[in-house]
Amino acid sequence: MKNQTTTKQQQIVLVGNPNVGKSVFFHNLSKVYVDVSNYPGTTVEITSAPLTEHIHIQDTPGIYGVSSFNDEERVARDIILYADVVINVVSAISLERDLFLTKQLIDMGKRIIVAINQIDEARAIGLKIDTNQLSTILGVPVFTTVAITGEGMNFIKDAILKNIATTGNVDPVLKSEITELLPLVSNEAEAILLLEGDLVIAERHNTNPRNKRSFVYNQRRKEVNEIVTNIINKENKKERFLTKVSNLLIHPFFGVIIALFIAYLFLYQFLGIFVGGDIVEFTENKIMNTYYEPTIKKATGLFLPVEVKISSDTKDTTYSFPNGFLKDKINYTKLDNHIQNNPNIKTEFFFSPHDYIEKERYKSALSSNILSSLGTILAGQYGLLTLTITYLIGLLLPLVIAFYTALAILEDSGYLPRLAVLIDGLLSKIGMNGRAIIPLILGLGCVTMATVTTRLLSTRREKLIAMTILGFAIPCSAQLGVIQSLLAKTGGLIYWCIWFSIILLVLVATGFIMNKYLPGKATPLLIDLPPLRLPRISNVFYKAKTKVLFFMKEAVPAFFIAAFVVAILQVTGVLSKIILVFEPISSKLLHLPQEVSISFILGMVRRDFGAFGLTELTMSAAQVTVASVVLTLFVPCIATVAVMAKEQSWKAACAIWLSSIFLAVSVGAILARIIGA
Repeated sequence: MKNQTTTKQQQIVLVGNPNVGKSVFFHNLSKVYVDVSNYPGTTVEITSAPLTEHIHIQDTPGIYGVSSFNDEERVARDIILYADVVINVVSAISLERDLFLTKQLIDMGKRIIVAINQIDEARAIGLKIDTNQLSTILGVPVFTTVAITGEGMNFIKDAILKNIATTGNVDPVLKSEITELLPLVSNEAEAILLLEGDLVIAERHNTNPRNKRSFVYNQRRKEVNEIVTNIINKENKKERFLTKVSNLLIHPFFGVIIALFIAYLFLYQFLGIFVGGDIVEFTENKIMNTYYEPTIKKATGLFLPVEVKISSDTKDTTYSFPNGFLKDKINYTKLDNHIQNNPNIKTEFFFSPHDYIEKERYKSALSSNILSSLGTILAGQYGLLTLTITYLIGLLLPLVIAFYTALAILEDSGYLPRLAVLIDGLLSKIGMNGRAIIPLILGLGCVTMATVTTRLLSTRREKLIAMTILGFAIPCSAQLGVIQSLLAKTGGLIYWCIWFSIILLVLVATGFIMNKYLPGKATPLLIDLPPLRLPRISNVFYKAKTKVLFFMKEAVPAFFIAAFVVAILQVTGVLSKIILVFEPISSKLLHLPQEVSISFILGMVRRDFGAFGLTELTMSAAQVTVASVVLTLFVPCIATVAVMAKEQSWKAACAIWLSSIFLAVSVGAILARIIGA
């Protein structure tokens, strides 16, 4: 067959089933600027990138067939119809499933290159694939790859650049059926879709669908079965150890025990004790609080008004510098000697009277003016150069890195789909199927992005239930990390279990109530289990790095803005008035320090900001538990509300937002009285 000449802008499209490694395949091929956008008229994301000046490559959603059954298949169908070349990515260990799509693409008359990915998985279980024979049978080029390591990818790139893609061998009986329909449509691809009964294609050409899907599918399945029998040789039929582990992970009893153990190990021991305790203790206290913040505060005090309060067991001494350290070198020398001669004292810097907001008993000698306000904004209690950077680097960054690394390990190992199967029974009772565990788990990273992923759920009803649960009971990674750290350090395992149990109870109760009163029912779970594998360090690193960079890119500017606003409220005296307004709720209802209201305000902007406020307060273990529960259940952040409105409606988003306030305060008030906060 003759190859077609390369067009000025050749469109290369990646097509494959879910879990064949297509996304990794795409990133390995492109390694350049990647553009992600929604396909017009849908919420399906399409990733694309230029391969060369004249070649453009597009990824498509994972599909089992080219049809019109859902948004993903409709989008993939329309992209495939106009593609110059299709690279069909199939899994080496699932050829019996994946070659069905391959045959459909060949029947559509598309120019194809077949990439048998995950060939290393096939080797591990003793599968030998005769790629030469497969290429002869299909009539298209066939290559083996391991996209995650780059094995074989150079052959794919060469095949694209040399334009060796060809149309394949179509069954003669099917070919005659397609030929008969060609006068009614534009090409072979539309002809086979019309033959299969595609209503969109029929309507597009003002004709009737032929509804021969059963005939076509049976013929195609027969061909695929024969192909697989001829090209695959099983040398080792012994069940792998990982296969036995896989079966154990979805066992109704042992699977639940393992899932609970993983939750304890990941949330409490790893995120709470090790990272939130040991690592953050070093980064926040040993580095940022001991070295960074004092340096910044001293530098700020060189030119701006500052008071330094020295506290010891016997007395407190305050040194005032109304014009900064440089204008009063004698007093600064006394201060420096005092600090050098008393290594165990506590040193506090105050740049304006408003820095004493939590210490109203002390009367500041500083005047309230522009310079003192500037000092507070830069290096005060919520300073842009002090607490903001300390929180971002010393507290937030280690926790986010740890969370996304652990999540990447769970993803790369293939555990999450098995968790979906395991928990399907429970989720079906609260109006969803096991697939909903994916956005719920992703919500522990970023609730906003998880809200977007509710698109993978089948019905509007399931999406609404999942969004409500995400808004009510799922903390984001930074908030989760801070809360786990606080609970582990102050309350220990008992208080962590109280927090975990209440959040789980709210999650289940929310779903149960919505399932009971919303019309409809949960759809059955249809999910493809990828092989259970040992995570690759390079892949885990890449996934974690990508998500951490994305999170920090979003969080850093937003947090600086929020901190600036809070600092402005502080120097104008508004913050103290807000604290007094919220005092009946924070102090009397929740039995918490009145300053916790600042955390509530920050939490409305971003959930992790609210958690940050807790780190600055002195509270008992019971109070930390109550505050952690309230903030976890508190309102979804502004970005999440906006996404909820886009995915559902503003009415639904506002209802979730208002309900979460009532829920958080009510549960917190009850808990405070039960555990004696």
